[in-house]
Amino acid sequence: MRLPEGVYPILPTPFTQDGSLDRESIPRLAAYATSHGEAGLAILGVMGEGQKLTAEERREAIALFRAALPEGKELVVGLSAPANRVAAELAKEAEALGATALMVGPPPVQKDEAILAYYQEVARATSLPLVIHDYPASTGITLTPSLLAKMAADIPSVAAVKLEEAPTVEKMEALKKLSSLAVFGALGGLFAFEELKAGAAGIMTGFSYPGLLVKLFHLAREGLWEEADDLFHLMVPLIRFEFQGALGISLRKHLLVWEGVIRYPIVRAPATLPSAATLERLRALRDRLQAQGILSD
Repeated sequence: MRLPEGVYPILPTPFTQDGSLDRESIPRLAAYATSHGEAGLAILGVMGEGQKLTAEERREAIALFRAALPEGKELVVGLSAPANRVAAELAKEAEALGATALMVGPPPVQKDEAILAYYQEVARATSLPLVIHDYPASTGITLTPSLLAKMAADIPSVAAVKLEEAPTVEKMEALKKLSSLAVFGALGGLFAFEELKAGAAGIMTGFSYPGLLVKLFHLAREGLWEEADDLFHLMVPLIRFEFQGALGISLRKHLLVWEGVIRYPIVRAPATLPSAATLERLRALRDRLQAQGILSD
């Protein structure tokens, strides 16, 4: 199976001031994230606070995003679980609610055989393509190039890996020697230029201005590397600043509030929240991009 190439914004889950699901903001968020030529969007990952939702909220969020998504756009739904059976059930549920692909984090076991068995059980539960979420800083699990290649060879529905282990290009090159598995760049977009130049199938990350990632992707596909490099380095200061570990979710939600996309920058507790000085710096970086004229379309 293959996942269409391109940009897939990883979206936050919007909440109201009382911490409940913000149903009003979801249609605007879905429209914002797919209005620049994005291939689709991804929800309920680390950025989407998927682990902080109740089972019912999870189902409702998938259904709301599916209903808001323009025709022809992919809906990638994130999932992970400590048990194979639970992950398989989440996969079946997401497919029934309209997901077109699944972004699956590994189980909390650092054993290749156990990891492979986990993904095999998820694959048996669904007909959807699987994106392996390779993010050891978050999951605590390292997926080696040889294991990723074996998963791609043994599980036909493994379509891609969302690669978030730096140095990313070196890992891409090692994987390329073993498998033709598609790689999507992530890590906030920190290495998007280099990943695209190394042959990445696209970008799947939570940067708050996905339209800029789409521009970067198209410049890369057209071989306009000097222009792509120039654009990328205009973006890097904000990419770097919003990608601050647990703080990043709140920073991105503030940016989306300032852009009129979501109503509140609420992150569910326990949460890391920015100081006034941090928000002032965030706004300055965003205002600089606006002044440069690259946020206008």
